[in-house]
Amino acid sequence: MERTYYVASWNQDETEGVSRIVYDKENDQVLSCTLLDYIRRSTYFARSGDYLFVLTEAPIASPDSGCITSLHIVDGKPVLVNRLDRVASGMTHLTISGDQKHLYMSGYGTGAIYIADVDPYGYLSNFRTGYVASGSSINKKRQESPHIHFSQQTPDGEYLCACDLGTDEVLVFMIDPLNGDITLISTLKTPLGYGPRHMTFSKDGRYAYVLCELTYHLLIYAYEGTGNLEFIRDIDLYPEAPAGQRQCSAIKINKEGTLLYTINRGQETNCLDIYDLSDGENPKLICRSHDVYFSRDLTLLDDGYIAVCNQPGDNVQFLKYENGRLYETGRFAIKTPVSVLEW
Repeated sequence: MERTYYVASWNQDETEGVSRIVYDKENDQVLSCTLLDYIRRSTYFARSGDYLFVLTEAPIASPDSGCITSLHIVDGKPVLVNRLDRVASGMTHLTISGDQKHLYMSGYGTGAIYIADVDPYGYLSNFRTGYVASGSSINKKRQESPHIHFSQQTPDGEYLCACDLGTDEVLVFMIDPLNGDITLISTLKTPLGYGPRHMTFSKDGRYAYVLCELTYHLLIYAYEGTGNLEFIRDIDLYPEAPAGQRQCSAIKINKEGTLLYTINRGQETNCLDIYDLSDGENPKLICRSHDVYFSRDLTLLDDGYIAVCNQPGDNVQFLKYENGRLYETGRFAIKTPVSVLEW
C-alpha cells in the first residue's frame, strides 16, 4: 500500500528542502519524490488536521535567519499558506498546543522558547520569545550555555515541559489559556553532565520519561498534575557502552502505551531499544537492534511500522517489531534526513 511521507533534511546544497515521497512499504518502492525547494534546511514537523508546519534550523552563527512554514495539504498536495522569515536561528523542535492555536519552538542555539500563533486556516503570526534560559553545566563542549532542545505539553494540557541540554534542567511552565504565553513555575535539576534532550509521557499520564543525550540515561518522574514532577528512578540504558559512545536522540511510546522506544548513536553502539512498559516505573528491555546508523529520529506509524531517519546514512529505514524481534522491511535514499512524518 502506498503512503505519503514528508522528510525534513539538513542538506545545504541543490537538494535542500522538504521532500514529499510516495512510497510503497510492502514492495519497498519509491513511487514519486518531490522536493519543496522553497523550504530550507528543515529539522522538524508539527501537524494540525490538514495543516503541516515545518521548522527551519538556520545556522546558529546566523542570527535571526530561521523560518517557520505553514502548508495546507489539499487533495494530497502541499499548498503554501504563509511563512515567518528571519526568526530566531538554531531552533530544533516544535510542537503544537492542544487547542491547535499556538506553536512552541525550542531554541537550541539561543536557549529560548518561542511562540507563534496559528489561526483556523493555518496562518502563522505573532512570533515572539516566551522564555530565555541562563546558565551552563560541567560539559564544557556541549553545556557552555543553555540549549533548549525540546518542549511538550503535560497530559492535562495546562503546562509545558522543556528539556535544557545545556543546563541539565527540565523546566515546567504554566500556559496562559487565553494567549498561549508561558510562565516558569518550577525547575528540575538532572544529574550534572546528563544533558536532557527529549521526553514523553505515559499513555495514562502518570509518568514522564526524560532521555538524556550525553549519557544515554533515562530519568523517570511521576506526574501528579498541577505541573508537578516527582523523581522516581535513574536508569543507565546501556551500562557497557563507553562514555564516548553515548549520544541518544529520540524517545517515543506506541499508541497502545505498552512499548517505549529509544535510540543511541555511537560508532560501536548505534542501537534502537524497545522496552516493555507493563510496569511504568520499571521499563524492561525486550529488544535491541544495532541495525541502525546514527539515527536522528524515529516515527511510530499507525500500522505498527517504525520509520527511522539515519542521518549520516542518507536513508529513511522502515522496521517492524514482531515476535520479540526487530527486522528491516525496506528503506529509501534521501540526503541527511532528520525527521519524517507520514500523511
